[in-house]
Amino acid sequence: MGNSDRLRRIVLAAMLLALCVVGANIKIMGSIAFDSAPAFLGAILLGPWFGAFLGIFGHLTSAALSGFPLTLPVHLVVGFMMGVCMFVFGWIRQRFGKDKFGVILISDIVGYIINTPLEIPLLYPLLKGTIFALFVPLTVATIFNIVIAEIVYAFLPKTMKHANFLGSH
Repeated sequence: MGNSDRLRRIVLAAMLLALCVVGANIKIMGSIAFDSAPAFLGAILLGPWFGAFLGIFGHLTSAALSGFPLTLPVHLVVGFMMGVCMFVFGWIRQRFGKDKFGVILISDIVGYIINTPLEIPLLYPLLKGTIFALFVPLTVATIFNIVIAEIVYAFLPKTMKHANFLGSH
């Protein structure tokens, strides 16, 4: 990887981090916001590890801006699950093809499942029945964040989607 490619990756990473902060300020309810769209996009473009970092960073930023409304331990669990979600989502895309319709659909469904239904049992011991009140807003936010990321990715120039600096094969 040349210096120019490294600089492009750094600039893209910085832009996605900044977009996580912007999205964290666009709230749906409490700490549920549009912070994960850049993380989903980052998982596709920069790989699963960076996507995981963005997912954790984005959620914790959103939670901090909201004053950690569900307590810090809850938000640490959610942040961890966001990291897992982005890692698996990005791994599927990287491993099986970023632009294949079936792969896109599977990665989106898996991303939703990890981010919403799988979090409910993990958070139940901490939040009890309260967690069920978050299911609908979390579902809406997850779907919107995935759709936004997919639309942005679809409109990126092919040269950017497949450039060597993004780690494509």
